[in-house]
Amino acid sequence: MSEERIRDLITKRTPWIESKLKEQSEKYILKPNKYINGEVFSYLGKDYRLKVITGDRVSIKMKNGYLVAIILDTVAEQEQEQIKPLLEDWYQSHAEVLLKEKIKRFTKVIGVTPKSVSVKNYKSSWGSCSNRGEISFNWRIILAPHRIIDYVVIHELCHLLEHNHSSRYWKLVEQHVPDWRDCRDWLKNKDLVI
Repeated sequence: MSEERIRDLITKRTPWIESKLKEQSEKYILKPNKYINGEVFSYLGKDYRLKVITGDRVSIKMKNGYLVAIILDTVAEQEQEQIKPLLEDWYQSHAEVLLKEKIKRFTKVIGVTPKSVSVKNYKSSWGSCSNRGEISFNWRIILAPHRIIDYVVIHELCHLLEHNHSSRYWKLVEQHVPDWRDCRDWLKNKDLVI
């Protein structure tokens, strides 16, 4: 390409480039969690402080507005090793229950039935629908508000009728989630991590 053509392309794309640079500059950098007392974790779109206590059996439970981690009496450096897998298991089990409840409700509304529903540990996807009608979800979606989870569930259920992202598919999604674009944008701009 000539230099002139390159300059023309850059000039035409300048507003887009500037908007993307602005988006990137506004994104905050996530610090890794330390899994210590007082740290904040999301659940269904709300933030809860972690309260770490010692006991004779390890567990995680929601109590009085806190995520309470009961760990074995240990040295501080080992707390993270105990708490992180406990939290992940807690989130995964709650995600499985909630997502199956939502699937049950929305299958009646949409008029479809998946072959199976599972919860997995995806790195970059919120859900998946196979050609065989098997639906799976990323357990981290449990960190999002209900309306976002509903969108993801409906998104995957609609794939049972339209296994693509055609305009017909998006019209189907829009019948059930009129603000699906806002939900999709919310997911694109959030880093749901524990």
